[in-house]
Amino acid sequence: MMPALPLVSVITPSFNQGAFIAATIESVLGQDYAPLEYWVIDGGSTDKTLEVMRRYGNRLRWVSEPDGGQAMAINKGWRRTQGEIIAWLNSDDTYCSGAVHRAVEALERDPELEAVYGQADYVDVHGNVIRPYPTRPYDYVELVRSTLNFIPQPAVFLRRRALDSVGYLDETLSYVMDFDYWLRLGVRHQMGYVPQKLAHLRLHEAAKTVRQAGEFAPELIRVYQRLFARTDLPEAVQAARTQAMRNAYYNAATFAFWSGHLPAARQYALQGWLLDPMHFRRLWLVLLLGRMGLKIAERWLRNPFYVDVRPA
Repeated sequence: MMPALPLVSVITPSFNQGAFIAATIESVLGQDYAPLEYWVIDGGSTDKTLEVMRRYGNRLRWVSEPDGGQAMAINKGWRRTQGEIIAWLNSDDTYCSGAVHRAVEALERDPELEAVYGQADYVDVHGNVIRPYPTRPYDYVELVRSTLNFIPQPAVFLRRRALDSVGYLDETLSYVMDFDYWLRLGVRHQMGYVPQKLAHLRLHEAAKTVRQAGEFAPELIRVYQRLFARTDLPEAVQAARTQAMRNAYYNAATFAFWSGHLPAARQYALQGWLLDPMHFRRLWLVLLLGRMGLKIAERWLRNPFYVDVRPA
């Protein structure tokens, strides 16, 4: 007799994403994997979200009530589930066909892994591919040093036991709770890379990654300061501290700059430069030019957080 497959529990945190949530739900319920448990944790949506969820009857479990934000909703959902493998899929993202069984196969092949992730694409409101997510094979030291989240959150599947070791998402974070979790997980555990497309991340006008890019900056710095305050970091990570903090400050400056928060961008860039005066970025010049510099940069370099949005 074949051993039973592990139960997979997927959580979707939701709030007023009625235009996209049906596609999200279909991508989960359409997976060729069982057993699969699916919950939508809605924060009290006032659009058509509840109407959409009711269409699925008992194929979908959901709750709708005010909550304290995305991380709290995900944690609340995970506590309601029983799966040995857990994931979260935001209410405007989707899984690729076969994503769950590919992730489970990867975890089953290597019992030492606490999580796996695959590749993903950015898509527009109509589901058309915009560009690939900049994913890389797993390297924890490089993840820390680069300060670039090359792990696409909707393509991640975790073992339940990771929660016992690492804890839940930090509910004080609103923008980088996923990156923070990968950094915390990697201190003691390995993640596996699945070189296949597992998910789509939807970019649209209301998406947090587009609408509030500047708010990422203070959270990124706080996460890195907390990480390097730990006493249990691997030696290779401790050795990369200066580079990592420099990059964190420069990336925070980039987030703030393109969001038009120029005083904050200057301060972050200065902090990065003070850590490593021999390493600086071209952002310095346009920062010194203020609003004119922002206009020049938008003309020459194009805002990386700009999305050509079409109506849903």
